Amino acid sequence: MREASENRLNARELIAQPLILPCGLTLPNRLVKCPMQETLARAPFYDPPIDKFENLYTQWGQSSYGLIITGQVQIDIRYLSIKGDVVYHDNSLEEPHLQRWKSWAEISQRGGTPCIVQLAHPGRMSPAGAGDRPSDMAPICPSPVPVKLGEGWLNKKALDVVLGTPREATLEDIDEVVASFVRGAKLAKEAGFAGCQLHGAHGFLLSQFLSPHTNRRTDDYGGTPEKRLTLLKRLVKKIRELCPPPYCLSVKLNSADYMAAGGLSTDEGLEQVRWLVECGEVDFVEISGGNAETTSSRLHNSFGSKTLDKAPKMSESTRIREAYFTDFAERVQALHATVPIQLSGGFRSRTGMADGIDSGFCSLVRLGRSAVLQPDLPAVVLLSPSVPDEEAFAISHMVKGQWLAKVIPVKVIGAGLAIQFFYHNMRRLGNGLKSDPDMSIPWVVYKDVVETLQSGFQQTMERMLQSFPWYGKPAKLD
Repeated sequence: MREASENRLNARELIAQPLILPCGLTLPNRLVKCPMQETLARAPFYDPPIDKFENLYTQWGQSSYGLIITGQVQIDIRYLSIKGDVVYHDNSLEEPHLQRWKSWAEISQRGGTPCIVQLAHPGRMSPAGAGDRPSDMAPICPSPVPVKLGEGWLNKKALDVVLGTPREATLEDIDEVVASFVRGAKLAKEAGFAGCQLHGAHGFLLSQFLSPHTNRRTDDYGGTPEKRLTLLKRLVKKIRELCPPPYCLSVKLNSADYMAAGGLSTDEGLEQVRWLVECGEVDFVEISGGNAETTSSRLHNSFGSKTLDKAPKMSESTRIREAYFTDFAERVQALHATVPIQLSGGFRSRTGMADGIDSGFCSLVRLGRSAVLQPDLPAVVLLSPSVPDEEAFAISHMVKGQWLAKVIPVKVIGAGLAIQFFYHNMRRLGNGLKSDPDMSIPWVVYKDVVETLQSGFQQTMERMLQSFPWYGKPAKLD
């Protein structure tokens, strides 16, 4: 039974509660700045761009989040998901590269909020040209299953050019993936971050191993639900051996693939979560869902929906259920796990977030798009005693100009335009500007084209300068 109303915490107090993770790390509150790809790193090394991150992460670090999770850090420079990802490479633990990582950790945690690094590998989602690999080198996947987006010869041709058919990962490839993730975790530790998160959702490589759609292997890494977990189990155990508490280790998982047929089911997703919360090695689990071929995930189909105009009221009898994956979270709750659960997507209001925590659906609340459009949302709105519940919500917004995505006949291009709106706004923040929530997709595309042309001109000039003997040349990777 719940306590009497007069003894219950109010909405602001619920989200402001500290949380001690199993590793001993204390989070000052329940609001988490989730991973969003900043797209700000530069070739040839794709080290943390400290000049940009000084602006971007200072804002997040001083805005009273309970935890900051960095944008994706790719663990193999050959396979990026998009140009501009920060990358772990063979020289990252050496100077001057390591100092850039240490600076990133210091900037992010300067305000007292712990920060962990999200480690990722895109697998079959690494497009041609994104990564330091030969043009004829295909990305890896558990099985050679190409991405399918849309119908018709034009979509198929575009996908073949952009992504192609991945090659099946060999056992040597898998060992290399494990080693790279482990080195990435060590880099986070050496740099001074509080821990790391393994990205096992949204159709990235770890998610590909966990899904029967992309994992059709019959060896130790596939064929049964238990064997599809083998790679993730190896990673969790190896990283925990190298990075014991108080280092924080988190995993982000799909609740399901939300495909028409053949993908990860919620039943199998629940068993994957069960292992994570019972293994004794993981400090919190983030629940999300969907992939590039998703047909029904609310998270992946929400760009055209306007967010809240007013905050819902909390009630002892009716749950708000603002987050996208509450049905799955209810099933996780029935596991009676002591490991905290973080829910992804949908949270906009203080009362909605507080209701998720009060109900036991989650212990942590993820802020993604809202953290881009309002970097200071926790400090200025959600945790502020001067802002009443009915006014405590993220600004109402909808990505404008989505008609452009609909008129582009090639889905692999059109489907990615909405997220470009958020990439562009993170680049604005990195350049010391404010986010522009009213910017439309056509305007973002125009600005990106202009920036690309300008960048190409600058790179051409730099190559010309490098031909002169007095101009310093960057060291090459081994």
